[in-house]
Amino acid sequence: MNTNILTTLCAFLRTAPAMQGIALTAEQLPPAPFTAGLWGKGTAVKETRQNLWGETRQSRRSEFVLRLCLPLPPGDDTAALQNAQRLEALQAWLAAQSAAHTAPTFGNYETETEALRTADACMERTDAGGTACYTLRLWADYTVAYTEKGEPV
Repeated sequence: MNTNILTTLCAFLRTAPAMQGIALTAEQLPPAPFTAGLWGKGTAVKETRQNLWGETRQSRRSEFVLRLCLPLPPGDDTAALQNAQRLEALQAWLAAQSAAHTAPTFGNYETETEALRTADACMERTDAGGTACYTLRLWADYTVAYTEKGEPV
């Protein structure tokens, strides 16, 4: 996983209104309220094409996992609802930023077609101390073009 992509995505996520008050780092963390960790699960090449001029284009998908740890005292329905609303707001914000092309770009070819997607927001676990851990998967779809010498275009 390219650490520049992870660093860029972390910085971008910190600007989300739903992430205000949450300390986000690019790593897995032990559960503590109002912390989050982002880590990469890898990058897959979806398609490779070469044109007549020797340029190669690779369509790629990088996958990330965001883990949010939020307070959830046992039996506190209000906190549970607030946490669910925070996750929904984060997903909606990410979708809006991607659609408006204000999300970070990771490729160097047809960047206007890049997309940042989210899915599978769910509660992963809770602990007796009143902390709930939620996970959210993110995907960045982008294209990288190379010259015939293997250098980025």
